[in-house]
Amino acid sequence: MAGSGQQSKVKGTRSVEEIRRDISVTRTRTAAFIEGLAEDYHPKAIKHRFVEDARTAAQDKYETVRDGLVSQVKDDEGQWRVDRLKLAGAVSAAGAFGILVLRAIVGRLTGATARRKFQKSQAKAAKTASKTAKKAARTAKKTAKKDARKTAKAAKKQARRASK
Repeated sequence: MAGSGQQSKVKGTRSVEEIRRDISVTRTRTAAFIEGLAEDYHPKAIKHRFVEDARTAAQDKYETVRDGLVSQVKDDEGQWRVDRLKLAGAVSAAGAFGILVLRAIVGRLTGATARRKFQKSQAKAAKTASKTAKKAARTAKKTAKKDARKTAKAAKKQARRASK
């Protein structure tokens, strides 16, 4: 052991203060590095980076598509290409008309139109039946009240006759 103590003095000629200072600097650097890692890999930081990357990618894609579409309807001088706009409008109108026609054909083939009419007539009949039933119930209630009054009057008359 005595030999190893002499070797360390021969190898390094630093004083205790220099070693402490080096340890302190290394400790500060390590703490800053660890703090930086904690900030970089915190879930909120990762989420923020991901959102920013997604936003940037979406914005780039939007600009690319927009520029492509604008180049389709505007020429190099920035003037509208009316012929292409007319074509796009005609295609859109034809597509909408085609969908309407197809819907009507499919509705007739499947009987959807007739079924809807039948369901409407059933709903109307049910509503009418409900109104009629309510009216009959009200009438029955009134009749029952009248009959109860008549029965009560007759009972009173009999009670008076019996008491005389």
